[in-house]
Amino acid sequence: MELSHLNQINFNELRFEKIDCMIAACGAQPRCYDLAEKLHPDISRKILLTDSKTCNSMFYERFISLGFRNLSTQENEPFAIENMLKEVCQVNKTQLNLLIDYSCMPKRWYALIIDCITRNPYIAQRINLFFSYTPKIFERKEGKQVIDYVGPILLNRDVPKEKKPVSLIASLDNKNCTMMEAIHAVNPQKILAFVPHCTHDPGYTQLVMENNKTLLGRLDSNSIINYNADSPEEINSLLTSYCLDQRIASEVVIVPQGPKTFSMMSMLLSVRYPDVKLWEIILREHKSASGQGMPAGNPVLVKVSFVNDDEDDEDDQD
Repeated sequence: MELSHLNQINFNELRFEKIDCMIAACGAQPRCYDLAEKLHPDISRKILLTDSKTCNSMFYERFISLGFRNLSTQENEPFAIENMLKEVCQVNKTQLNLLIDYSCMPKRWYALIIDCITRNPYIAQRINLFFSYTPKIFERKEGKQVIDYVGPILLNRDVPKEKKPVSLIASLDNKNCTMMEAIHAVNPQKILAFVPHCTHDPGYTQLVMENNKTLLGRLDSNSIINYNADSPEEINSLLTSYCLDQRIASEVVIVPQGPKTFSMMSMLLSVRYPDVKLWEIILREHKSASGQGMPAGNPVLVKVSFVNDDEDDEDDQD
C-alpha cells in the first residue's frame, strides 16, 4: 500500500471517527493506558502488545479489564505483529480505521506496523492509521546509562548500502552523550542536530542542550534545528526539507532519539523515501520510579492514510 495523506488532528476529532481496532503496548508508565481508558467504550476490538517484560507490568490487568486481547511478542520478532495485521486488515471493507497508541511502544514495533502496511496489498482499499502519543513530564535525574544496541531499526531495510558519504540527522533527547555512540558508529560527514521544544514541559529543551553540549559544541548554528515536538506536521515539513537537500549527494541516516513524535515522522518519511535509513540507540532498562510517566497533556495525534496501488491508478484517471 502507498502513503497518500498525512495530517495532524486533535483529540476531539478522533472521537468522531469509527475505529475498527485499537492497538496499544503495555509499559511501565501510567500513560500507557491513558488513551485506552478514555476511549474503551467506543471501540469493540482492542489488541495489547506485550513481551516477556511487559506482560508482568502492574498495568497489564488494567488493559485486560478494558477489553484488550493480549498478543505476546518480542521486540526482535516480526511475525506476530505481521500476522496480527493480516488478520485485522484482511476484511472485506472499503476503508479501515486503526488506532495505534505508540506512547510506550518500542520503536521497532511501530516501525514494523508501518512496514507491514506498506509491503502488503490488503483487501481494504484504504487503511487510515491514527497514531497517538501521550506526552509525559521527562525525567530530570539521570540513572546509569548502559547502551545495549546501536544500529538499524529494521535490519531488512535500514542497513546503509550505498558508497556515499553519510549525513546524519540526530534528534536529541535528555540522555547524556548517548548520541555520540551513534556518531562513532555511523562516522558521518555531516551532522544535523534537532532540538525539541515541548509545550507541556518547557524546561526539557534546556536539559537536552545541557546533556548534549559535547555534540552541540562541535556544530555551527546552521546545523542546529529547533522544532516543536507537539507538532507532527512541522516535524514532517522540516525533515522533508532537510532530507531532500542532503540525500542528493549523501546517504541520509536518521537517529530519532527525541520525543517519539519525531521518530514517528521519521518512519513515515522513510516510507516516501526508502533510501533514508533509520537507526536507534537502545539503553538497558532501569526500573522507573513511582510517579514517573504520568500523562502530561492531551494525546498528540496524526492521521495517515494508505491506499492500494489500484486505487491510486483510478484517482489518477479522474
